[in-house]
Amino acid sequence: MVFQNERNQSRERDHTATKSKDRERGRDGELPLTASQTAARDRAIQQKRREIDEVYYQECEMFGLVAKMLIAKDSSLERPIQSSLQENLRDIGKRCVEAMERFIEDYDSRELLH
Repeated sequence: MVFQNERNQSRERDHTATKSKDRERGRDGELPLTASQTAARDRAIQQKRREIDEVYYQECEMFGLVAKMLIAKDSSLERPIQSSLQENLRDIGKRCVEAMERFIEDYDSRELLH
């Protein structure tokens, strides 16, 4: 359930970031993107989001599995591990968001050169 909520939030952040970048282009006075450029940009962003999501969920599953294994060996670890696990999952999520933002910035800067 936690992973599904994170996935939905990730998709919403990506969609919001895409829309805000498009608005910034207009305000900065740059030439607007053509429909094909916008479509290509959206496809590239969605592909990168899928890649980042996959890595995120693999890491979350690995951390969760390790936590379960540790708790199975020593049940007194459950409470301390739970807060550490949540913090680490948040950190992983932040790194994924930052990676997505960097990708969009890099993509947009490459497009300005063409």
